[in-house]
Amino acid sequence: MRLACLFLMLLFQQKPLRERLLDSALKGDAEAQFELGKNYETGRIRLPKDFTQAERWYRAAANQGDPYAEASLGLLYQFGKGVHADLVQALMWYEVAIARATVADRDSIIDLRNDIVTAMTPAQIAEARRRASEFKPRVDNESKQ
Repeated sequence: MRLACLFLMLLFQQKPLRERLLDSALKGDAEAQFELGKNYETGRIRLPKDFTQAERWYRAAANQGDPYAEASLGLLYQFGKGVHADLVQALMWYEVAIARATVADRDSIIDLRNDIVTAMTPAQIAEARRRASEFKPRVDNESKQ
């Protein structure tokens, strides 16, 4: 009985998930930044659905080389969620994500990439690939928003 009471006390003293995620994201934790972006995109854990905030946190994680955040930015640009729709930017982020993703995760990102290249000109594809090749993840104050 005492152990159960102690467990309940600890459980109720812990900060809500959204606060813990925000604390970690502000400290530069790329995984927390990605999760915060995903929760803003979907409106989960009592966060409002906010694509602008989703883009902010995805970009912070992507700037640290997180392939899930990079692919998520591709989706935002592909569908114009919180940003202006831009297939060149979408393809750039998909290419960056493909280069960093695990083999198991690569196929779904490749499918996303293949879906949009059919709607793009060769010049747009070349520009997106040029941008992808020039992208370098970094850890700086911009990543630690």
